[in-house]
Amino acid sequence: MAAIGFSDLQPDLMAKIHDNLCFLDRLAFAATLSAPSRNALKPEPPWLLLPGDTPDTARVFSLADRRSATVRAPDPAMRDHVIIGSSGGWLVTADERGRMRLANPVTGEQGDLPAITTIPFLNATPGGHHFVLTMEPFVQIRYRGELESWPLSPHPYGTFTHTAGDMRRWFYRKVVLSASPRPGDYAAMLLLDNYFGAPAFATAEDGRWRIAPSRDGVEDAIHHKGKFFSVTYTGTVEAWERDGVHGEFTSKVVTTRMPKGRDHRQFSKYLAVAPDGRLMIVLKNAKGVKKDLFELQVFVEKTRRWEAAEDIGDLAIFVGINSSLCVSTTKHPELKAGCVYYTDDKIGKASLRRDAKWSSWHLHGDDDSNRNVAVYSLKDGTAESIPELGEHLSWPPPAWFIPSFP
Repeated sequence: MAAIGFSDLQPDLMAKIHDNLCFLDRLAFAATLSAPSRNALKPEPPWLLLPGDTPDTARVFSLADRRSATVRAPDPAMRDHVIIGSSGGWLVTADERGRMRLANPVTGEQGDLPAITTIPFLNATPGGHHFVLTMEPFVQIRYRGELESWPLSPHPYGTFTHTAGDMRRWFYRKVVLSASPRPGDYAAMLLLDNYFGAPAFATAEDGRWRIAPSRDGVEDAIHHKGKFFSVTYTGTVEAWERDGVHGEFTSKVVTTRMPKGRDHRQFSKYLAVAPDGRLMIVLKNAKGVKKDLFELQVFVEKTRRWEAAEDIGDLAIFVGINSSLCVSTTKHPELKAGCVYYTDDKIGKASLRRDAKWSSWHLHGDDDSNRNVAVYSLKDGTAESIPELGEHLSWPPPAWFIPSFP
C-alpha cells in the first residue's frame, strides 16, 4: 500500500489538523506541505520577534496562542543584527558594519542586499569603520537640482560621516520590500533618517542603491498593488514607478495633503492600507504620552479629503519597523478590534537608552513602560501591555512579522 503524505489529505482535514496544533508545530506541519496545499490553512496573525538571551537565539511570540518560544537565530543575518524592516514574512537586518541582509525567520533562508556604497557618493573609509556621504550630489538628486531648497542653503555642503555602527542607528530608518520577496527576486525601498529624507531603491537585477528625488522627504512606506507608496513628512501620499529603461524611481502624488501635515517632530506617521483599499495614516504622538498616543486619518477617494476616524471596525493595525499591516479581527478573533499594536521603532533612541540604562537620566527621566510593545485602543484612548509576553529584552527593538514560506 502506497504511503499517504499530508498533501494527499483533504483540504478541510489538513486545516483541522493544523488548527489544533500549537504555534511552532503549525509551522512544522505547514513546512511539510506543498505551496498549493498550504492555501487551505488559516493564515497566521502577526508574530513578534524579540531578542533572545544569547546572540545565537531569538524569541518568537504568537498572538494567537499567547505563548513564546526560543528559537535558533539564522547566522549571519539574524545574529547581533538589528531589524530595520519586515515585509511579506521576510526581515531586513543590519549589522555593526552597515551591511544589510534579507532573512526569513521561519525557513532560515537569507541573502545579501546591495552594499550601501553602491550609492556613488557614499564611500567607506579604509577598513570600513566609517562611511562618508558627499552632500552636494545627494542634495542635487533629492531636490532635482534646486539647491536653494536645501534647508541649510547657502552653507557649504561638505561631507557627512557616520561610524559603521551608527549606520543602522542614525542613517537607515526602514527598509520596505516588494510582495513575495526572496534573495534574487525583490525590490527594496530604503528610507533614510529624517535629516536626509530621501529614499533609495534597489532591485535584485540592478544590484545597487539609487537615491530618488523627494522634496518633502519620505517618512514611511508600504508596497501595495505592485507599487511602493509613501507618505511625506508633510502628509502627502505618493506612488512610485520604476523607469524600465534607466531603472530610476520617480513619484506621483496620489492624495491631497493631510490637514496641517502634522509636524514630524510632534507626530510620527505610518502608512497603511485597509482591506477595502482605503489609504490610512496612523499618527503617533512623538512625546510618548499614554493618552491620545495614536490618531487615525483615512483618505476618502470620493471627496479627496483626509478624515479622522475613531473607529476602524473589525480591524487591528500593526505598526513599527515593519511595513504597516491591517488585519481582520473577524478572521482572527484573538486580536482586539479597533486597536493599534505597536513596537518601538526608534532604533537610535533605543540604542541610547541601552547605553544609558543605569544612568540617572534613564532612571529618572525616561519611562520605558508600554514603550517597547503595547496595544492602543483608538476608541478608549488607552494603552495596555500584553501580559503573556512577560519581561523581555528591549535591544535590539522587536518587530512584527507574518510567518511565511516561499
